Amino acid sequence: MALFQIAGDHGKFHNPEKFGDLGDGLYEFKSFQIRMPFAYAKNERGLILITHGFIKKKNKTPKEEITRAWRIYEEDQEQTKLAIVRKAKR
Repeated sequence: MALFQIAGDHGKFHNPEKFGDLGDGLYEFKSFQIRMPFAYAKNERGLILITHGFIKKKNKTPKEEITRAWRIYEEDQEQTKLAIVRKAKR
């Protein structure tokens, strides 16, 4: 998992050769056959979560990779909630 800070509000990407929309708020960075799914972190303006990377061998992104990306994203969001709750108790 990797987190990157990006500037500005998110919107449409201007280079479809480098970015793809996987639907439901999930996107992907593209570089030839390498793909890295990502989503914007909840409640963190400009922060994105890159879930994992894989090599795409067919024209369409495999559903199991999309499912894996959502699972990793949701796990991260749950861990973030726990960390925030623990900080607030201090």
